[in-house]
Amino acid sequence: MIQNLLPVMRELGLVTIFWDVNFSSGPLGSKTFYALLDPSYIRRIDKFLKELIWMSRTLRHDREGVSLQ
Repeated sequence: MIQNLLPVMRELGLVTIFWDVNFSSGPLGSKTFYALLDPSYIRRIDKFLKELIWMSRTLRHDREGVSLQ
């Protein structure tokens, strides 16, 4: 499903990143928040946030440095 959405997102001008965080412990509720204490989730969240921040800084830098004309 995700692979089918990537071309659509690119056509809309959206940028995707490679890391994501999925909580498979059930519906949102107390189980999801307890999963945040699991070290494997902490590592995934850390990778996700680092890539998200890197991508946002990269896009901002390039947008400021390149004119549209």
